[in-house]
Amino acid sequence: MRTSIERKDVGPTEESRALPLGLAFLVKPRRELDVRFDPVTRAVWCSMRHANSVSWTLPLLRELNGLYADIRALRGSEAFDEPPIKFFIGGSLRQGVFNMGGDLSFFLDRVRARDAEGLRRYAYACVDAIYNNYHGFEAPVVTIALLEGDALGGGLEAALSCQVVIAERGVNLGFPEALFHTFPGMGAYSLISRRLDAARAEKLILSGKMFKSEDFFEMGLVDYLVEKGEGPERARAFVTENGKRHALLAAMGKVRRRVAPLTLEELRDVTDVWVETVLNLAPINLRKMEMLALSQDRLFSQTASQRFAGEAPAASPQR
Repeated sequence: MRTSIERKDVGPTEESRALPLGLAFLVKPRRELDVRFDPVTRAVWCSMRHANSVSWTLPLLRELNGLYADIRALRGSEAFDEPPIKFFIGGSLRQGVFNMGGDLSFFLDRVRARDAEGLRRYAYACVDAIYNNYHGFEAPVVTIALLEGDALGGGLEAALSCQVVIAERGVNLGFPEALFHTFPGMGAYSLISRRLDAARAEKLILSGKMFKSEDFFEMGLVDYLVEKGEGPERARAFVTENGKRHALLAAMGKVRRRVAPLTLEELRDVTDVWVETVLNLAPINLRKMEMLALSQDRLFSQTASQRFAGEAPAASPQR
């Protein structure tokens, strides 16, 4: 049974009062994120609100990285007999959109101001989030990307940084950066080369092509492909089915990171190349970026934000 939930972000909630000591931060009021915790499966459901933009804005990045820091601080806590958080599911509240990537209007503004450090701070905030997803917050947390809508550029990088990717059919995925002679600089090459290989990573990035989630499933970049509207149910089923073998999944995550290590230094070195590339774009390519920025704005206007609809996190998911 699925019930619609309306949440008022004011004062302590019944949900927060019921949480174990040390986890109340999960349900504190947030502007950019809707965060819920299911104590039965020990799963955090984190959805981007996209209230002002369909891209990675600085306020969204700051709030997300703040949440990640709070989760990371739980590691090694003696207050819990077992991991307080086992799964983290990242999604979006905006219908048809996961995340459309970098804040192109911000990029254009900083390029015209010749503000390399402003671009670098933004890029570092992005790769901090990528690093945390890839490393499970340096804790035994299995990270899951839930793609119910389109993910481009930095939005797709964020999804691919998770240990598990669930996508609905027909979702648009791709890296359009090559169209204006730059590249996705916040982890795409690092992540795809580890999931596939460097040759295919470079080919995919340089193509600038738009793909469907079905294509990414065939490539091996999407782990679970489900029908439209079935993404949340598949994610709930995944955490329920794998609750008892969470330790195995967490161990496999550690093995993946040992065999294919990804350092924050590598991610930041790549973003430094990206900053230099963006600052030296020709005027014609900046105009192409501006057109894509306008497309982001139109998409924001066309899509409707909706409240999270699903089972109450405090209830055991029903199959």
